[in-house]
Amino acid sequence: MAEGTAAATASADSASRVELQAASVVAFHDGLLAGGDAPSSAGPAPWWQWIEENHRSNTALWREEDRARRTDVADDEIVRCKRNIDALNQRRNDAVEALDDCLLAVLERVAPAPAPDARLSSETAGAIIDRLSILALKIHHMRQASQRREAGAAHMQRCADKLATLVAQRTDLAACLDRLLDEASCGVARFRTYRQFKMYNDPSLNPELYRRSRPENGAAPAKTPFAVDVLIPTCDRPAALAVTLTSLFAQSIGALRIVVSDQGATSNVEASSEVRAVVRLLAAKGHAVEFHRHLPRRGLAEQRHFLLAQAQAPYVLFLDDDVLVEPDLVERLLKAIREQGCGFVGSALIGLSHAADRRPHQQRIEFWDGPVEPEEVLPDSPQWARHQLHSAANLYHVQTNLGLTPGRQRLYRVAWVGGCVLFDRAKLEAAGGFEFWRELPPEHCGEDVFAQLRVMARDGGCGIIPSGAYHQELATTVPRRDVDAPRVLRPKLEAR
Repeated sequence: MAEGTAAATASADSASRVELQAASVVAFHDGLLAGGDAPSSAGPAPWWQWIEENHRSNTALWREEDRARRTDVADDEIVRCKRNIDALNQRRNDAVEALDDCLLAVLERVAPAPAPDARLSSETAGAIIDRLSILALKIHHMRQASQRREAGAAHMQRCADKLATLVAQRTDLAACLDRLLDEASCGVARFRTYRQFKMYNDPSLNPELYRRSRPENGAAPAKTPFAVDVLIPTCDRPAALAVTLTSLFAQSIGALRIVVSDQGATSNVEASSEVRAVVRLLAAKGHAVEFHRHLPRRGLAEQRHFLLAQAQAPYVLFLDDDVLVEPDLVERLLKAIREQGCGFVGSALIGLSHAADRRPHQQRIEFWDGPVEPEEVLPDSPQWARHQLHSAANLYHVQTNLGLTPGRQRLYRVAWVGGCVLFDRAKLEAAGGFEFWRELPPEHCGEDVFAQLRVMARDGGCGIIPSGAYHQELATTVPRRDVDAPRVLRPKLEAR
């Protein structure tokens, strides 16, 4: 979570005992459902981030639960809904826990220590706010149902009666929230953050998942149908995404599972004609393509975190939405990572508009002559300068000068690789994945770099040349780049 200045934090804390009132929460919930500008009017206090996250998750969950009850769609659509429901439930509960952590941290600073005989509330403030969110959804939809004239007067009256009950229940629950926060502020009541530990979402705790990943009675372990999941974050670039997807159509490796996380504000890429046409071709070739509308935008680190949570295959290829890949590239990446047993192998993007721009001073390359090994690289260290090799068309010039071909590819040392990186999923998750997204403001850059640096320090990483990945050279969708993850989170790298 982004921190403001000490003065701003103190100001928010001092106002916390009066600003976080149930009436404000109720208005915030209703404002979001009405399509108003509730987030910006909620105030600077840190808990609003998690109240919004929880409410948006519940709202998306409501829609998925409705869709899952349809009887006019194929079974695989219901399965997709169920997986979305599981992911949204996890987000909802994560937000409740983060909200309780935030409120308790504020109370610890501004309120007296709880008395020895302080009442322990088994329901936390975050849990009450979660229930208020659900009640807001029920009230919103019941109000709509009470106004459906085509359903008849009897139906409208029944819904109006239920609406009155829901409003009364929300009033009672809101009073409970105010009382808990008031008493906690005075030290006569207390609550704890209760961890949900959703075991069904954890492959190491759900027996239906972990039994599939280990041999039983000498049998071979179950395999996922795809060796590689291609994970693509996208935002308002349907044409570019269509080009990227087209380049995956004829990959020599065979069928791929492709997962797209769409955070577009002006377009829904799944509905665009060019993307739909390519998806039909991909499906005919045996590729599986999934689209997720993942909002609100909380930064690329969170979007990558979401994509990683959807992954099922042992290897995941993070691919930007403006990249062209040669037909043999995924197979070459997979072969290299399996042979080396390292954490990642990347193909740096080549900008062919710079083909005539020769920069010999940036073309130094350090080959791995032996196996790829763990390596610690920090910002501004001597190894950091390796990133210059990936500028413009430098890599293209090097591979051309050396006469390298896909059949004679080499591995080389990197600072990081942008845009096209294949990870061993287990090694990426063991290094923390993109869990650090909560420590960054929504506007940031370098989240992929930071994740690679952590994986490289544990398990090693490298680039392949010739690259086989080309940049469409579009304008960035992240114009504000003053918060650079490797520098902001550098202490986490140095602590290893």
